[in-house]
Order: sequence, then structure tokens, then C-alpha cells
Amino acid sequence: MVGLVAFTLLGLGCLLLWVANTYRKLQGHIARAKETGLPYIVAPWVGIGTFWMILTDITVPLLKSIPIAKNWEWVTFIDRSLSWKTLRAAEDKYGDTYLIVTPMLSYLKTSNAQLGMQIMNRRKDFLKPVAKYKVVDMFGRSILTSEGQEWKRHRKIVGPSFSEKSNKLVFEESLRQAEGMVNLWASQGKSTKADLRVENAHEGAAMLSLHVISAAGFGVPQLWPNENEEGKGIPGFSTHELVGGHTMGLKEALVGLLRNILWFAALSPSALKLSPFKVHQKTYTYFHECKTYFEELLALKKKQIYLGENEKGTMDLMGPMIKASAEAPLDSKTPGSSSPSSSLTKEEIIGNSFIFLFAGHETSANSIHFSMIYLAAYPHTQRAMQADIDSIIPNDKPISEWSYYTDMPRLYNSMVGAVLNEQMRLIPAIPNIPKETEGDQLVSVDGRQFTIPDQMFVHVNVIGTNRNPRYWTRTPSQISGKDHDMDDFVPERWLPTGKEVVEEKVGEADGLESTSFETSSSSSLLKPPKGAFVSFSEGPRACPGRRFAQVEITAVLAAIFKKYSVELDVSEWASDEDVERMGDGEKRALYAKARESAMGKVRRCEQIITLQMSGGEHVPLRFVERGRERFTGLF
Repeated sequence: MVGLVAFTLLGLGCLLLWVANTYRKLQGHIARAKETGLPYIVAPWVGIGTFWMILTDITVPLLKSIPIAKNWEWVTFIDRSLSWKTLRAAEDKYGDTYLIVTPMLSYLKTSNAQLGMQIMNRRKDFLKPVAKYKVVDMFGRSILTSEGQEWKRHRKIVGPSFSEKSNKLVFEESLRQAEGMVNLWASQGKSTKADLRVENAHEGAAMLSLHVISAAGFGVPQLWPNENEEGKGIPGFSTHELVGGHTMGLKEALVGLLRNILWFAALSPSALKLSPFKVHQKTYTYFHECKTYFEELLALKKKQIYLGENEKGTMDLMGPMIKASAEAPLDSKTPGSSSPSSSLTKEEIIGNSFIFLFAGHETSANSIHFSMIYLAAYPHTQRAMQADIDSIIPNDKPISEWSYYTDMPRLYNSMVGAVLNEQMRLIPAIPNIPKETEGDQLVSVDGRQFTIPDQMFVHVNVIGTNRNPRYWTRTPSQISGKDHDMDDFVPERWLPTGKEVVEEKVGEADGLESTSFETSSSSSLLKPPKGAFVSFSEGPRACPGRRFAQVEITAVLAAIFKKYSVELDVSEWASDEDVERMGDGEKRALYAKARESAMGKVRRCEQIITLQMSGGEHVPLRFVERGRERFTGLF
């Protein structure tokens, strides 16, 4: 009995000590928050880090289902999807920059372009929280998951691969793959070459983007399911036939791994392998197959280098990494690569290869998919884009003769590029850019200076920044009734107006090679103030694949919409026969219902790693040969 009492008292004492220590930490963080002069919200925790992210994802829906708890402000603010779910509601109340204060950490979130540029440009003051990138680090460290001198080493070796010459390869491969995707859609279900009925366009876009990065980036062409593989591709890597003891193809393994990637946030590969759950075991199989394929590809590329075989028609992303590593044949090493400060390990080569495949297809696929949905929902924009394509590409010019150097600049600086930018403004690949302060950092915002404390977690709110009305011409919304249209799909805002918008020159450039299509002339797309459009980030750590994505998406949209128009599939509400019998007014009402459904699904998107359709939802589309539209002429 005495022992039980003593144990209870000890437990209570530990609990009181923990409460007192937690309260002390909270008060310290509040005091530092007050010193900044910024508005702040107090919360018990925030969804930063794997454990807290999981806790948030479980508790927030539960708390919002309780009448008394759903009105607690902090419940909304700890949601890791706050930027997307509420758009700029927090900024409208607290301003563009505010703090969330918890006992564990203080967290700054900003949608201010001036502050965002300081954070993104001052690489040594605001560090990338690489520990939070464990989920994509399963093969080895990479340019994405490294910092400091380690990052500079990765960037020096892999950066030159993203060149103007590479953009040409991406353009040509994207055009080929767009034709492949159309041919696949034409072979499925009730589709014909003139009427493509696409239940889930994201699947085709994801496959297309994977094909582009595989072929243009690694010299490993991929085949569409309906494509004859005889004499094409690399056995095992490209073909359906399995070799070398593999249980699945590279494409199946990679797609499966990406769909289950969040398991790696909580479990190691060995833990997944030993888990009794089938989903974990299958995820490990995807991982193991990908790892083996990458190792085999590495061996193949080493052999090509040894034999002096040059990669033609490909960026050869692996080649420079091998030549600057201990994996290279002695007579092919990059000068100085024997130094650890200028070489990559085998694990780092594979880690970078995975990141390029992951980022190179996931983000582009999302952009192509959402662009198609927006164009179907807004037919007048689609027609304007097609008119621009027609003025640039003659009808009798086969796609094999489209030129990167002459056609790409004109396409990008037309409604095609405007649609791309507007889609990425509204639905960027990632909602926030994470950073951590290294020491106290003095910053300037709107003529006022303040200090961001050491070790503060920082988010540049990409969605909030892109939709910040202070940086754009204010035009009342014709949809929401707001005094601005920043939540609306209006690609016309990117077209030249005769007024030049001068970019702020803040800090370093992004380090990317200049291109032939991003021009600065009276016919170029509008350039917002520096830091107002940050879908690709800015500064030294801007996305190295930015040009790759811009070229791919522009080429795919131009290739498809040169020949086809896209409409929302209304078969959920009316059959083809029903539509035939309808008058124009009934058709408009029907299409308005389909548009409301489609936009509702877009707004219900969830952040996995990138923003994606929620719970298996998709927006069915119909691509019809131009001139066969049923609805687009009514708007």
C-alpha cells in the first residue's frame, strides 16, 4: 500500500513537473512573439513533424465534429492544410504575417512577397529543415534533402543538366508523349479518335509525365499499354517483359511506391518489410524493386561511360553524377571528383535519381490535369487559348516539325503560358515553403524592421502569396462577389497590357540558365512583383526543374488543344440522347451543374505531398475533335 502511494505521488510529481516546464516554455515563446510585434495565436501544438502531423490529422476532424470545440480558433490554425482549406481567411484576419505559438516551437507564416523573398534569398540565415524530408530520403540524400555545403556539392554536379539544350529534348519528347496519351485514351472504353471519354485524366497525365522524365532525363523510354514494344526501349526498364528476377516493371514499382510514400514518414524500409500488414509488405516490395532497378540503371550507365557511348536525345541526368563520383570508371572521372567535397556516393546518385523521377512527373502531371479541368470549366478561356495556338502553329504543320526555338517562345508567351501560370498560381504543387532560422534574423517588411528569433519554424505560404490581392491589379470577382478576383481562374491577367510591371531586384538570382522562351518584351507574359508568384520558389533554392516543367506542360497543352476541345462529361446527369434533345438554355443549366460539381471536387483536394483529388474523386472529361463540341459554343 505504501509503495502504491509512493508510486502515485511520484507520478503526480512528474506530471506537475512536466506541466510546469511546458508552461515555462510556452511563456518564453509568447514573450519572444511579443517582441516581434506580430499578431500571434496560442495553440497546444502545430502539425510540424511526423508525430505532430499524424496527431493533427486525427484530432482536427474529431474536434471539428464537437460543437463546443469546432469554434476554437487554434483548431483551425494547427491544420497542416490551413493554406489550402481556408485560402486567405487567416491573413484577412491577422495580416499577411502572423505567428502560431506552442510550448514546443514558435511558427511564423507569411504571405508577404517582400518578406518571402528575404527568407528564400538568405540561404544561410533561413535553412531548409532537411530532417522533415525523411519521407523522400529512403534511397539516399539528394539535392532536395541536403543543406549547406552538402547542398552546394549536389547543385554543382546536377545543376548543369537542366540546360537550354535539355529544354529542347523535353519539348520534343512531350509532344511525342501527348500523342501517345491521346492514342491510349482513344483505345479505351467507348472512346473513338474523335471522342475521347476520359474518366480520370490524372492517370494519363501522370503516365505521360513519367514517360517524359524517364526518356528525356534518363534515356529510358517507357511504352504506353496499347503500344507495341517490339524493338523499342530497354528490356526490363521499358518493356512489359520482366528480366533479372524482377516481380514487376520499373513503371509499376515507381507508381506503387509514390502512391504509398507516406508510410516512409513513420516506418523504415526494414520495418515495412517485417510488418504483418500486407500494405506495408507491398510498399516494401515497391521500394526494393525501385532500388534494384536504380542500381541496375547505374551499372548500365557506368558501362556506357566506360565504352564511350554518348547519350544522344537525353539530358543524361545520371551521367554527370557518375563522372563526379567514386562509381565512375577511372578514365572518365570529372577533374577534381576524387575529393569528397566534389563527388557523390552511390546512395546519393540513386537518391537524386529518385527525386528527379518523383518531382519531375508528380508536379507536372498535376498541372496538366488541373489545367484540363479549368479549361473544360471555362470554355471561353479554352477558345482564346486555341485561337493563340492556331495563330502560332499552322494547321498543316505536323507535330514532328514543331520547333522548340521558334514555336516554344511564342506558345509560352501566349494564352498557353497564361493558362499554365494561372493554374499554378491557384493550385501550386506545394502549399508552403518550409524554412528554419539559423540565429536571430533581422528582416524588413513594409518599412518596419523586426527580428525573427533563432530556431523558429517558418512557412512561406505559397497559396496565400499567389492569391494576395495587394500585388495584382484589383478587379472585382464575377464569381464570388469579392472586391478582387484572386480566387478565380483568369489567365488573361498574365497577358501583356501595355503596362510594364517592374520586378524587384532582391538578393541572388535563382541560378537557372536563361531560356529562349522566357523573354522580356512587349509581347511577353506579365511578370508580377518579385516574390508575388512563388509556385517554383525563388532564390538559390528555387526548383531546378522549373524550366523542365514549363516546357513539358506548354508542349502538352498545345499539342492536345491544337486538335481537341475538352468538355466536362455530363453523363452523370444526362445521356447523350438527352443532350441532343435539349435547347441552349437547358444545356447551359446542365453544364453549370457539371461545373459546380467539378469545382467542388477541386476545392476538396487534399495535401498528400502535393495537392491531389480527395478520396479517389475525379472529374470525368470528354475530349472531342474541334468542331464537334456540344457545350463550349454556348459560353
